[in-house]
Parts: sequence; C-alpha cells; structure tokens
Amino acid sequence: MPEPLRVRRVGEADADAIAQFMRKVGQDANATRDSVLRWLRTTAEQNPFEPGVSPPIVGVFVGSHLVASVTSIPTRLWNGKELAAAHWIKGFWVLEEHRGGLIGFLLLKEMLKHVGLAASMPAAIEPRGLSVALGMLDLGAVRNYIEPLRIARILRRLDWQLLKLTGVSKPASIALKFAKVPPVAYAAQGLIALFLKAVRLPSALTARALTTQMQERLPSEADLDSLWTRARNVVSSCATRSAAYLQWRYELGSNGRYQFASCWRGIELVGLAVMQNPERLDDPRLAGLVIGSVVDLVLDPSCPGALPSLLEAARRWGRSRNYDALLLTMSHLALRASLLRAGYIPMPGNIHLMLRDPGGKHALSPNLDVWMVTRGDSWSDHL
Repeated sequence: MPEPLRVRRVGEADADAIAQFMRKVGQDANATRDSVLRWLRTTAEQNPFEPGVSPPIVGVFVGSHLVASVTSIPTRLWNGKELAAAHWIKGFWVLEEHRGGLIGFLLLKEMLKHVGLAASMPAAIEPRGLSVALGMLDLGAVRNYIEPLRIARILRRLDWQLLKLTGVSKPASIALKFAKVPPVAYAAQGLIALFLKAVRLPSALTARALTTQMQERLPSEADLDSLWTRARNVVSSCATRSAAYLQWRYELGSNGRYQFASCWRGIELVGLAVMQNPERLDDPRLAGLVIGSVVDLVLDPSCPGALPSLLEAARRWGRSRNYDALLLTMSHLALRASLLRAGYIPMPGNIHLMLRDPGGKHALSPNLDVWMVTRGDSWSDHL
C-alpha cells in the first residue's frame, strides 16, 4: 500500500470520507457530508431495539480514503425459548481497485469484533467464503419457490439455457424448446392451470372460515404481537417478527414498497404476508418477465388455513398487476408440502444463511430446515 492501511469502526467524524465512498461505489451518487450525518443519526434514532444506539459500521482506510465498508442491522434472534440481541451483517462494499486481496478479510474480521451473535444472507460466493474463514457457519442455501401466474408467457419468453439450470435432460430440453411454440404454450397453460386448481382445492376448503385483507398498512401493534407470540411457539430458530420490528422493517420509510395481506379468524389475526413490487426489470435472464415477491410470512400454527389464504391473496395481488410470477424464499422444511400444494415450484436457492454464535451460547440450530428465514430477513430483498 502506498499509504498506511487502517481498519476500524466509522462514525460521524468520518462523514466526508463516507460520502466520497458512497459516490465512488454508486451507492448514492449525490451523497454529501450532511446527507451522511442525517443517515447515521436517523439510523440510530430509529433503532427499534435500542433507540439512539448506532449499529456498527466498519471501514478500511488507505491513508485518509475509505476504500471498503460493511454495515450491520440490529435484530433479535429467537432460539425457541428466548430472544437474544444480534446483528445482520449487510452491505459489503470494496472499491474495485482494492478487490482480490486481504481487505475484505480484514473488513469482516473487524466487524466481528463489534458484534457478538450475528448472521448474514449473502448471495455472492466471496463473502460466503470469507465468513466461513472467520468462523461463521454456512447453513446452506435458503429455498426459492416460484408460482407461475402467466404460464404461456413464461414458456414463450424464458431462456432456460440462460438461466443455467443444471440437470435438465435432453428430452426435457427439447420439450422446453417445443413449448415456446404459441399453440403449445397456451395448451400447456390450460392444462397446468386445471391441475393447479385441483391441487389447491383441499387447502381452499380448510380456509373457508377465514377472511383476508389487502392493505398498504400493517395491522395494529396488539394484533401483530399476539400473532408473533403464537407463531414463535413452534419455531426453534428465527429472527423476531414483533410489531416493533415489522413496523420498522416494512413501514418506516418504505414509500409504498410493500403491500400487506392479513388473514383473520373472526377478529383474531392468524397470518400476515408481506409482498413487494418488482424493482429490477433489466435482468437479461428474465427476458422481460415481471416477478413480484412474497418477502415475509408470519403464521399462527393453530390455523392450517392461514397459509393457503395468504398465498391466494398474494396470487390475486400479482394477477391484478399483470405479474408473470411470484417469488417466495422460505427455509422452513415443514412448509414445503403446503407450498407445493399451493402451486409453488421449488427452485435452486441463491442466498445462504450464515451464522455466528460464539461458543454456541445461544443454542441456535445449525440445521437450516428448522429455521424460519425469508427474503425479508437481513434486508435480502434489497439485493
């Protein structure tokens, strides 16, 4: 290095360096010292677990220039008995000219000095490898599920080779190419729609006594906390879904980014789904297809009809906006059968859950199948 290298926690005194860094990496082309100060102060003020306390931000400096940073998000992790203070590690940025060396390793190593119990959900292989090297457990890829809404359009437009799907046999590959022919695509859509309707029928019958609402605001704090208390009784490992968390995560400053489907048994809230409108329309692999997301779910375990009711509400929401499909990322294996019955197709996961529980102090499970993790965790819908 031409100048001394330092790795440390950053704060308000580094506002100028942070603003310059944000502009360089494209995180905020208009970042200034004042805007960074407002961001840092607002982040501390809005901390739902420790109001006024700033979550750690760590940076690497070469001389006076910030060349890498990683941020953290406060949370609480549930181990089946109690909640423990924790952080999601998020926002791993390194200037291009400083990649490929030790800077990323030093950055994450320093962050782990400032947090105890921690987790992250990276998609890229580099931060996963660094996390493992520094003692975090890789619990595996969180499952993705896709519900096709406009089947013929998907068959005609999607490039299966561009998606790099592995294990597709030659006959299946030929069939997929044949399915692009318009009459074949529309015939397939009719058959698949009839099949899915028959598959969903038993679940629909269990949900007849329930009602659903679609709103731009979350239900009341009392209803949310009551639902969370019931939901966590059957989950051994997950992040909190308290009212304070949900309001901070999905309402505060979201500017209409999310929609909320609530499921009710009389006046009792028995389920909540958070939907997100698509933001990336430029992915060449999707060939112009528009995909909405179900980014979070909270379910009352005593009400089996809550999940199919919420998924039906999400389906209506997606169709009303002419979306081609819905994406749901969900780790808990116990929900897999219900998702299949609802017409969701399993797809390879691209986000891994990483966990750091020093000394196993908090008894969080290393088995991803028992975790309740969604794309909303760790702000992983902000990829």
